Amino acid sequence: MNDFFQDTDEGKEYPFRCLVYPNITFQKDFTKDSYYIIMSNILKYLTALRKDIHFTVLTPEIMPGFQYENTEQVIYKQPTYPNEMRQHFDTFQLKKITDYKTKDWDFVYTYLPEHTLQLENHFNNMSNNRPIIIGYDGPAIFGYDAYIEIPKTTGYESSMLRHHYAGLMSMNSCGVNSQAVKDTIIQHAHTCLPNDDVEKLKDIIQPLPRGWDNVDGIRKEPQTDPKIIVWNHRANSYKSYPWFLQQMDKLWEQRKDFMVWVPLADSIDREYIYNKKFDRQGYFTELSKCWVGACGQSHHTGWANSASDGMAVGVPYIFYNADYYSQYAEKAGIYFDKDEEFLTKMNMILDNENLREEYSTRSIKLGKENSWEEIVKQYNEHFVKAEKKFKMVKEDTEGYKKILDYIHKVGSVTKKQLLEHIGWGRGIPFNIYRNRLRQEPTIKLTKYGYEVR
Repeated sequence: MNDFFQDTDEGKEYPFRCLVYPNITFQKDFTKDSYYIIMSNILKYLTALRKDIHFTVLTPEIMPGFQYENTEQVIYKQPTYPNEMRQHFDTFQLKKITDYKTKDWDFVYTYLPEHTLQLENHFNNMSNNRPIIIGYDGPAIFGYDAYIEIPKTTGYESSMLRHHYAGLMSMNSCGVNSQAVKDTIIQHAHTCLPNDDVEKLKDIIQPLPRGWDNVDGIRKEPQTDPKIIVWNHRANSYKSYPWFLQQMDKLWEQRKDFMVWVPLADSIDREYIYNKKFDRQGYFTELSKCWVGACGQSHHTGWANSASDGMAVGVPYIFYNADYYSQYAEKAGIYFDKDEEFLTKMNMILDNENLREEYSTRSIKLGKENSWEEIVKQYNEHFVKAEKKFKMVKEDTEGYKKILDYIHKVGSVTKKQLLEHIGWGRGIPFNIYRNRLRQEPTIKLTKYGYEVR
């Protein structure tokens, strides 16, 4: 037997390989980017649940949150400006990374719907891996949709909305963070897609909540002098930040016993605001000091993951009364419809310590129920669904017998060696043979090849 696989990661059994494709919009501090925060938590628990999958994570820099036994990180550069990033698809860079001569891909997990159609074409036309959505051979593409460029969400002169929908249609399944987001996507789909595709989209898109982070670290008692109101969302209009400032100005006229922490604000233009920055651990510690948080109307109709951060450490939140908030906050949330009601409830929670404690307890309880360890099981269902779409060669064809005989003869073989032996290039889809090999009791699939048990 060849010693190629001896004492290295390449010799471990990995029946499946998954490429994780990024959507990075906050590169100036990648630790605060939603892709990094969410994907590091997914991988933390999914790699433990699915030790049969090897993950290749594309990232702008090597990160501790992507370091697990069955993962590897590959540097992948994207532009920093969001809409430039969404239109920039680097075929040459991706071709080197995915290298069909040496690597197999069973899943592609994409966080960027705008690139899914390009990913599908990349694999279908430049490799022997065949990404599928429904009914084609090869790995299944599925993903997560965190942002959609509907007109009221973005101020871009030209949006990538059509690319967004084309990408969604190229997915086997796609998670969104609430039923309200799914409804919004379906509502606007008629502007880009025919009716039949809209109906297909209803099956592709599924509500998939983000787990709640509760990073272990130092916790503090809520500060009382002054009390801290937190706005830990992005300081943008689509999050209703200008509205929030208006309400805080009104509150400041009524009382001056509070401060407002806006960690993502670039500048300070009110005497009662501070924007002190922390690392992830320090961020949760500072959150634990806050008395109450606020969530205004969201123009992309999605749950505020930043509210999960605060509630997990016991910060009550006052939410605009919408289903994309109440669906997850439930009885742990405090809700308002009009500005006057917001200020009334803000004063109430600032003045009533017992009321604050009640909602703090509810928030912590909800955080435990929505831990990543529990929620990631729902993410795994997308992998299970994708596996059911795999196709394999049914007959003992001459090609398949040649592959099987060679693996048994050599003992361990890389994909490159195997392709050179049978003389196949990118024109012959290999996944249907790989999926059949996965069923062979005498064969184990490894990171870069195949080995006799």
